[in-house]
Amino acid sequence: MYIFIFFILFLYIVLIGTYIFGWKKNNISQVNFNDITVSVVVAMRNEELNIFNLINDIKKQDYPKKKWELVIVNDHSTDNSLNIAIEHSTDNVRVINMKKNDFGKKKALTVAVETCKSDIILVTDADCRVKTTWIRKMVNYFNDQNINFVSGPVVFKNSTAILTQLQSLEFASLIGSSAGAIGINNAILCNGANMAYRKNVFLKFSNYNMNSIASGDDVFLLHNIKKEFPKSIVFAKDEDTIVETNACDTVTDFINQRKRWTAKSIHYKDFYTRYVSYVVFLTNFSMIIFFLASFFNLLSLKLFFLFFLIKFFIDMTFLYSVLKFFKRIYLIKWIFFFEIVYSFYIVLISLLSLSSSFDWKGRIHTR
Repeated sequence: MYIFIFFILFLYIVLIGTYIFGWKKNNISQVNFNDITVSVVVAMRNEELNIFNLINDIKKQDYPKKKWELVIVNDHSTDNSLNIAIEHSTDNVRVINMKKNDFGKKKALTVAVETCKSDIILVTDADCRVKTTWIRKMVNYFNDQNINFVSGPVVFKNSTAILTQLQSLEFASLIGSSAGAIGINNAILCNGANMAYRKNVFLKFSNYNMNSIASGDDVFLLHNIKKEFPKSIVFAKDEDTIVETNACDTVTDFINQRKRWTAKSIHYKDFYTRYVSYVVFLTNFSMIIFFLASFFNLLSLKLFFLFFLIKFFIDMTFLYSVLKFFKRIYLIKWIFFFEIVYSFYIVLISLLSLSSSFDWKGRIHTR
Protein backbone atom coordinates (compact mmCIF):
# COMPACT_ATOMS: atom_id res chain seq x y z
CA MET A 1 0.00 0.00 0.00
CA TYR A 2 2.82 2.40 0.88
CA ILE A 3 4.42 1.92 -2.53
CA PHE A 4 1.13 2.74 -4.27
CA ILE A 5 0.59 5.85 -2.15
CA PHE A 6 4.05 7.20 -2.88
CA PHE A 7 3.53 6.43 -6.56
CA ILE A 8 0.47 8.70 -6.41
CA LEU A 9 2.65 11.35 -4.75
CA PHE A 10 5.21 10.94 -7.55
CA LEU A 11 2.48 11.58 -10.15
CA TYR A 12 1.44 14.67 -8.19
CA ILE A 13 5.02 15.99 -8.09
CA VAL A 14 5.35 15.52 -11.85
CA LEU A 15 2.00 17.25 -12.35
CA ILE A 16 2.86 20.32 -10.28
CA GLY A 17 6.33 20.38 -11.82
CA THR A 18 4.82 20.69 -15.29
CA TYR A 19 2.59 23.52 -14.03
CA ILE A 20 5.61 25.37 -12.68
CA PHE A 21 7.16 25.07 -16.12
CA GLY A 22 3.91 26.03 -17.87
CA TRP A 23 3.36 29.03 -15.58
CA LYS A 24 6.78 30.41 -16.55
CA LYS A 25 6.08 29.89 -20.26
CA ASN A 26 3.05 32.20 -20.28
CA ASN A 27 3.91 35.65 -21.60
CA ILE A 28 2.51 39.17 -21.88
CA SER A 29 1.33 40.08 -25.36
CA GLN A 30 3.83 42.55 -26.81
CA VAL A 31 1.48 44.14 -29.36
CA ASN A 32 -0.77 47.15 -28.83
CA PHE A 33 -4.05 46.46 -30.58
CA ASN A 34 -6.53 49.36 -30.53
CA ASP A 35 -8.33 49.00 -33.85
CA ILE A 36 -10.74 46.13 -33.28
CA THR A 37 -14.29 46.29 -31.98
CA VAL A 38 -15.00 44.39 -28.78
CA SER A 39 -18.18 43.23 -27.04
CA VAL A 40 -18.07 42.85 -23.27
CA VAL A 41 -20.72 40.41 -22.07
CA VAL A 42 -22.05 40.17 -18.51
CA ALA A 43 -24.72 37.80 -17.21
CA MET A 44 -26.44 39.45 -14.24
CA ARG A 45 -28.67 38.06 -11.51
CA ASN A 46 -29.28 39.86 -8.21
CA GLU A 47 -26.20 42.10 -8.27
CA GLU A 48 -27.65 45.44 -7.16
CA LEU A 49 -24.66 46.06 -4.91
CA ASN A 50 -22.11 45.45 -7.65
CA ILE A 51 -23.40 46.14 -11.14
CA PHE A 52 -22.90 49.94 -11.01
CA ASN A 53 -19.21 49.51 -10.14
CA LEU A 54 -18.65 47.18 -13.06
CA ILE A 55 -20.45 49.46 -15.53
CA ASN A 56 -18.38 52.37 -14.25
CA ASP A 57 -15.16 50.37 -14.65
CA ILE A 58 -16.01 49.55 -18.25
CA LYS A 59 -16.84 53.17 -19.04
CA LYS A 60 -13.39 54.18 -17.76
CA GLN A 61 -11.49 51.83 -20.08
CA ASP A 62 -8.52 53.29 -21.96
CA TYR A 63 -9.76 51.58 -25.11
CA PRO A 64 -11.41 53.81 -27.79
CA LYS A 65 -15.04 54.33 -26.79
CA LYS A 66 -16.31 53.73 -30.30
CA LYS A 67 -14.59 50.35 -30.36
CA TRP A 68 -16.41 48.63 -27.49
CA GLU A 69 -19.91 47.81 -26.30
CA LEU A 70 -21.18 46.38 -23.02
CA VAL A 71 -24.03 43.88 -23.19
CA ILE A 72 -25.69 43.05 -19.86
CA VAL A 73 -28.15 40.16 -19.79
CA ASN A 74 -30.57 40.20 -16.87
CA ASP A 75 -31.29 36.68 -15.67
CA HIS A 76 -34.62 37.39 -13.92
CA SER A 77 -33.13 39.43 -11.06
CA THR A 78 -35.46 39.82 -8.09
CA ASP A 79 -33.68 42.87 -6.65
CA ASN A 80 -32.97 46.31 -8.11
CA SER A 81 -30.18 45.13 -10.46
CA LEU A 82 -32.17 45.66 -13.66
CA ASN A 83 -33.20 49.21 -12.80
CA ILE A 84 -29.63 50.17 -11.93
CA ALA A 85 -28.29 48.70 -15.16
CA ILE A 86 -30.93 50.47 -17.27
CA GLU A 87 -30.33 53.76 -15.45
CA HIS A 88 -26.65 53.68 -16.42
CA SER A 89 -27.07 52.36 -19.95
CA THR A 90 -25.76 54.50 -22.83
CA ASP A 91 -25.34 54.17 -26.58
CA ASN A 92 -22.72 51.46 -26.08
CA VAL A 93 -24.15 49.92 -22.90
CA ARG A 94 -27.11 47.67 -23.69
CA VAL A 95 -29.35 45.77 -21.27
CA ILE A 96 -31.22 42.64 -22.38
CA ASN A 97 -33.94 40.83 -20.44
CA MET A 98 -34.02 37.06 -20.74
CA LYS A 99 -37.29 35.48 -21.88
CA LYS A 100 -39.59 33.99 -19.26
CA ASN A 101 -38.65 30.37 -19.92
CA ASP A 102 -34.92 31.00 -20.32
CA PHE A 103 -32.59 31.09 -17.33
CA GLY A 104 -29.04 30.39 -16.23
CA LYS A 105 -25.66 31.84 -17.14
CA LYS A 106 -25.03 29.56 -20.11
CA LYS A 107 -28.28 30.63 -21.75
CA ALA A 108 -27.65 34.27 -20.85
CA LEU A 109 -24.26 34.22 -22.55
CA THR A 110 -25.69 32.60 -25.65
CA VAL A 111 -28.45 35.21 -25.86
CA ALA A 112 -25.90 38.01 -25.48
CA VAL A 113 -23.26 36.71 -27.89
CA GLU A 114 -25.84 36.19 -30.63
CA THR A 115 -26.64 39.93 -30.46
CA CYS A 116 -23.06 41.15 -30.19
CA LYS A 117 -21.76 43.43 -32.93
CA SER A 118 -18.12 42.41 -32.54
CA ASP A 119 -16.08 39.34 -33.40
CA ILE A 120 -14.13 39.49 -30.13
CA ILE A 121 -16.11 38.71 -26.97
CA LEU A 122 -14.85 39.54 -23.46
CA VAL A 123 -16.68 38.00 -20.52
CA THR A 124 -16.73 38.90 -16.86
CA ASP A 125 -19.16 38.66 -13.95
CA ALA A 126 -21.44 41.34 -12.56
CA ASP A 127 -19.71 41.33 -9.16
CA CYS A 128 -16.23 41.91 -10.60
CA ARG A 129 -13.94 44.93 -10.82
CA VAL A 130 -11.66 45.43 -13.82
CA LYS A 131 -8.71 47.74 -14.42
CA THR A 132 -8.83 50.55 -16.98
CA THR A 133 -6.40 48.53 -19.12
CA TRP A 134 -8.47 45.34 -19.11
CA ILE A 135 -10.10 45.50 -22.55
CA ARG A 136 -6.97 46.73 -24.34
CA LYS A 137 -4.64 44.16 -22.82
CA MET A 138 -7.00 41.20 -23.31
CA VAL A 139 -7.68 42.17 -26.93
CA ASN A 140 -3.96 42.35 -27.68
CA TYR A 141 -3.69 38.56 -27.74
CA PHE A 142 -6.08 38.36 -30.69
CA ASN A 143 -3.53 40.11 -32.88
CA ASP A 144 -2.45 36.52 -33.52
CA GLN A 145 -5.11 35.07 -35.82
CA ASN A 146 -4.37 31.59 -34.47
CA ILE A 147 -5.63 32.53 -31.00
CA ASN A 148 -9.26 31.61 -30.33
CA PHE A 149 -9.46 31.75 -26.54
CA VAL A 150 -7.80 33.87 -23.85
CA SER A 151 -8.05 32.89 -20.20
CA GLY A 152 -7.47 35.80 -17.84
CA PRO A 153 -6.29 35.97 -14.22
CA VAL A 154 -8.84 36.38 -11.43
CA VAL A 155 -8.19 37.13 -7.78
CA PHE A 156 -10.33 37.67 -4.71
CA LYS A 157 -10.41 41.20 -3.33
CA ASN A 158 -8.02 41.91 -0.47
CA SER A 159 -9.36 41.28 3.00
CA THR A 160 -8.08 40.72 6.52
CA ALA A 161 -10.77 38.10 7.19
CA ILE A 162 -9.27 34.64 7.73
CA LEU A 163 -11.99 32.88 5.69
CA THR A 164 -11.34 35.19 2.74
CA GLN A 165 -7.57 34.73 2.95
CA LEU A 166 -7.92 30.94 2.93
CA GLN A 167 -10.28 31.17 -0.05
CA SER A 168 -7.82 33.49 -1.78
CA LEU A 169 -5.00 31.01 -1.34
CA GLU A 170 -7.02 28.13 -2.76
CA PHE A 171 -8.32 30.29 -5.60
CA ALA A 172 -4.79 31.40 -6.49
CA SER A 173 -3.74 27.76 -6.69
CA LEU A 174 -6.63 27.02 -9.07
CA ILE A 175 -5.86 29.98 -11.33
CA GLY A 176 -2.16 29.14 -11.25
CA SER A 177 -2.84 25.51 -12.14
CA SER A 178 -5.11 26.47 -15.01
CA ALA A 179 -2.45 28.89 -16.29
CA GLY A 180 0.27 26.26 -15.94
CA ALA A 181 -1.77 23.73 -17.89
CA ILE A 182 -2.40 26.27 -20.66
CA GLY A 183 1.34 26.99 -20.70
CA ILE A 184 2.04 23.37 -21.65
CA ASN A 185 -0.76 23.40 -24.26
CA ASN A 186 -3.01 21.10 -22.25
CA ALA A 187 -5.72 23.37 -20.81
CA ILE A 188 -7.89 22.03 -18.01
CA LEU A 189 -9.64 25.01 -16.41
CA CYS A 190 -10.45 28.68 -16.81
CA ASN A 191 -12.62 31.14 -14.95
CA GLY A 192 -15.73 32.75 -16.41
CA ALA A 193 -14.99 35.98 -14.57
CA ASN A 194 -12.21 36.77 -17.03
CA MET A 195 -12.01 35.22 -20.47
CA ALA A 196 -12.25 36.18 -24.12
CA TYR A 197 -12.92 34.38 -27.38
CA ARG A 198 -13.91 34.86 -30.98
CA LYS A 199 -17.65 35.05 -31.57
CA ASN A 200 -17.67 32.49 -34.37
CA VAL A 201 -15.73 30.05 -32.19
CA PHE A 202 -18.22 30.45 -29.36
CA LEU A 203 -21.19 29.88 -31.65
CA LYS A 204 -19.53 26.76 -33.05
CA PHE A 205 -18.18 25.19 -29.88
CA SER A 206 -20.30 26.39 -26.95
CA ASN A 207 -22.74 23.49 -27.37
CA TYR A 208 -24.44 24.10 -24.04
CA ASN A 209 -26.78 21.15 -24.34
CA MET A 210 -26.49 20.20 -20.67
CA ASN A 211 -28.58 23.05 -19.30
CA SER A 212 -29.38 21.08 -16.15
CA ILE A 213 -25.77 21.70 -15.07
CA ALA A 214 -25.76 24.96 -13.14
CA SER A 215 -22.33 26.13 -14.28
CA GLY A 216 -19.70 25.20 -16.80
CA ASP A 217 -20.09 28.06 -19.26
CA ASP A 218 -16.32 28.49 -19.06
CA VAL A 219 -14.74 25.04 -18.84
CA PHE A 220 -17.04 23.20 -21.26
CA LEU A 221 -16.31 25.82 -23.91
CA LEU A 222 -12.59 25.61 -23.16
CA HIS A 223 -12.59 21.83 -23.57
CA ASN A 224 -14.54 21.98 -26.82
CA ILE A 225 -12.07 24.46 -28.30
CA LYS A 226 -9.10 22.47 -26.97
CA LYS A 227 -10.36 19.32 -28.66
CA GLU A 228 -10.04 20.86 -32.14
CA PHE A 229 -7.58 23.73 -31.64
CA PRO A 230 -5.40 22.86 -28.60
CA LYS A 231 -2.73 25.44 -29.45
CA SER A 232 -5.21 28.31 -29.90
CA ILE A 233 -5.60 28.89 -26.13
CA VAL A 234 -3.42 31.30 -24.13
CA PHE A 235 -3.30 32.64 -20.60
CA ALA A 236 -3.03 36.41 -20.14
CA LYS A 237 -0.21 36.52 -17.60
CA ASP A 238 -0.38 40.29 -17.37
CA GLU A 239 -1.05 42.29 -14.20
CA ASP A 240 -3.12 44.76 -16.24
CA THR A 241 -5.65 42.03 -17.06
CA ILE A 242 -6.29 40.91 -13.48
CA VAL A 243 -9.98 40.90 -12.55
CA GLU A 244 -11.03 41.12 -8.91
CA THR A 245 -14.10 39.35 -7.57
CA ASN A 246 -15.71 38.78 -4.19
CA ALA A 247 -14.94 35.84 -1.94
CA CYS A 248 -17.79 34.13 -0.14
CA ASP A 249 -18.84 35.87 3.07
CA THR A 250 -19.90 32.78 5.00
CA VAL A 251 -18.87 29.14 5.29
CA THR A 252 -22.28 28.10 3.95
CA ASP A 253 -21.86 30.24 0.82
CA PHE A 254 -18.34 28.92 0.40
CA ILE A 255 -19.44 25.28 0.57
CA ASN A 256 -22.30 25.95 -1.86
CA GLN A 257 -19.91 27.56 -4.33
CA ARG A 258 -17.36 24.74 -4.13
CA LYS A 259 -20.08 22.09 -4.47
CA ARG A 260 -21.26 23.87 -7.61
CA TRP A 261 -17.75 23.99 -9.03
CA THR A 262 -17.06 20.34 -8.23
CA ALA A 263 -20.44 19.02 -9.40
CA LYS A 264 -19.76 19.97 -13.02
CA SER A 265 -16.43 18.10 -13.05
CA ILE A 266 -18.07 14.68 -13.40
CA HIS A 267 -19.31 15.83 -16.81
CA TYR A 268 -15.85 16.67 -18.13
CA LYS A 269 -14.95 14.56 -21.14
CA ASP A 270 -11.39 15.79 -21.55
CA PHE A 271 -9.09 12.92 -20.55
CA TYR A 272 -6.26 15.06 -19.16
CA THR A 273 -8.62 17.14 -17.00
CA ARG A 274 -10.10 13.97 -15.52
CA TYR A 275 -6.61 12.59 -14.96
CA VAL A 276 -5.59 15.74 -13.09
CA SER A 277 -8.69 15.62 -10.89
CA TYR A 278 -8.01 11.95 -10.01
CA VAL A 279 -4.35 12.60 -9.16
CA VAL A 280 -5.22 15.57 -6.94
CA PHE A 281 -8.04 13.71 -5.21
CA LEU A 282 -5.99 10.54 -4.63
CA THR A 283 -3.00 12.53 -3.35
CA ASN A 284 -5.13 14.26 -0.74
CA PHE A 285 -7.00 11.09 0.10
CA SER A 286 -3.64 9.35 0.62
CA MET A 287 -2.61 12.07 3.05
CA ILE A 288 -5.74 11.38 5.09
CA ILE A 289 -4.96 7.65 5.14
CA PHE A 290 -1.42 8.31 6.37
CA PHE A 291 -2.69 10.78 8.97
CA LEU A 292 -5.21 8.33 10.41
CA ALA A 293 -2.77 5.41 10.30
CA SER A 294 -0.14 7.45 12.14
CA PHE A 295 -2.19 7.17 15.35
CA PHE A 296 -1.64 3.40 15.36
CA ASN A 297 1.72 2.84 13.71
CA LEU A 298 5.09 4.58 14.16
CA LEU A 299 6.13 3.79 10.59
CA SER A 300 2.94 5.39 9.30
CA LEU A 301 3.66 8.50 11.38
CA LYS A 302 7.14 8.83 9.86
CA LEU A 303 5.80 8.25 6.36
CA PHE A 304 3.04 10.78 6.95
CA PHE A 305 5.59 13.49 7.80
CA LEU A 306 7.69 12.53 4.77
CA PHE A 307 4.64 12.61 2.50
CA PHE A 308 3.51 15.92 3.97
CA LEU A 309 6.89 17.63 3.68
CA ILE A 310 7.40 16.56 0.06
CA LYS A 311 3.95 17.79 -0.94
CA PHE A 312 4.40 21.00 1.06
CA PHE A 313 7.70 21.77 -0.67
CA ILE A 314 6.38 21.31 -4.24
CA ASP A 315 3.19 23.27 -3.47
CA MET A 316 5.14 26.09 -1.83
CA THR A 317 7.47 26.32 -4.81
CA PHE A 318 4.55 26.67 -7.20
CA LEU A 319 2.37 28.95 -5.08
CA TYR A 320 5.16 31.41 -4.35
CA SER A 321 5.39 32.35 -8.04
CA VAL A 322 1.62 32.62 -8.40
CA LEU A 323 1.15 34.71 -5.25
CA LYS A 324 4.00 36.98 -6.29
CA PHE A 325 2.25 37.65 -9.60
CA PHE A 326 -1.00 38.51 -7.83
CA LYS A 327 0.82 40.57 -5.19
CA ARG A 328 -0.60 38.34 -2.48
CA ILE A 329 2.68 37.17 -0.94
CA TYR A 330 1.22 37.72 2.53
CA LEU A 331 -0.91 34.60 1.97
CA ILE A 332 2.21 32.42 2.22
CA LYS A 333 1.75 32.33 5.99
CA TRP A 334 -1.36 30.18 5.48
CA ILE A 335 0.18 27.52 3.24
CA PHE A 336 1.36 25.23 6.06
CA PHE A 337 -2.04 25.29 7.74
CA PHE A 338 -3.77 24.99 4.37
CA GLU A 339 -1.78 21.84 3.53
CA ILE A 340 -3.09 20.18 6.67
CA VAL A 341 -6.79 20.97 6.25
CA TYR A 342 -6.98 20.95 2.45
CA SER A 343 -6.89 17.17 2.15
CA PHE A 344 -9.93 16.76 4.40
CA TYR A 345 -11.68 19.67 2.71
CA ILE A 346 -11.19 18.46 -0.88
CA VAL A 347 -12.38 14.94 -0.10
CA LEU A 348 -15.41 16.25 1.81
CA ILE A 349 -16.42 18.68 -0.95
CA SER A 350 -16.01 15.97 -3.57
CA LEU A 351 -18.35 13.66 -1.67
CA LEU A 352 -20.89 16.42 -0.96
CA SER A 353 -20.98 17.47 -4.61
CA LEU A 354 -21.97 13.95 -5.59
CA SER A 355 -24.69 13.51 -3.04
CA SER A 356 -26.42 16.80 -2.25
CA SER A 357 -28.01 19.90 -3.74
CA PHE A 358 -26.72 23.45 -3.58
CA ASP A 359 -28.12 26.96 -3.66
CA TRP A 360 -26.94 29.39 -6.33
CA LYS A 361 -28.36 32.87 -6.84
CA GLY A 362 -31.56 31.89 -5.02
CA ARG A 363 -32.05 28.74 -7.12
CA ILE A 364 -31.75 25.21 -5.77
CA HIS A 365 -29.82 22.83 -8.02
CA THR A 366 -29.62 19.06 -7.64
CA ARG A 367 -27.55 16.44 -9.40
